[in-house]
Amino acid sequence: MRGSVTRISRDGAGSILAEDGQDVHFERSGASCNGTGDLRVGQAVEFELQYGFERPSAVNIKKLHRDAGQRPGALNCS
Repeated sequence: MRGSVTRISRDGAGSILAEDGQDVHFERSGASCNGTGDLRVGQAVEFELQYGFERPSAVNIKKLHRDAGQRPGALNCS
C-alpha cells in the first residue's frame, strides 16, 4: 500500500493516511530504516498491513523518495 505520514509522536509511533483513505497506525519498529533515513510528516511511503487484535498496523514502511534533511516531526531511524 501507499500513503503519507500524518503524525509522529515523541515515542516514534504515528499514523499514515493510506491512498484508500484508511488511517493506519505504526510503531517505530515498523519503519524499514535500511538506507531510508528519517520519516517525517507529509512523507510519501509504501508499507504493508499487519493485522492484529485491535486494528491493522503499518509495517515494512519505506520512503518513496529521499528527503533533503531531518525536519521537525521526523522519526529518526538510527
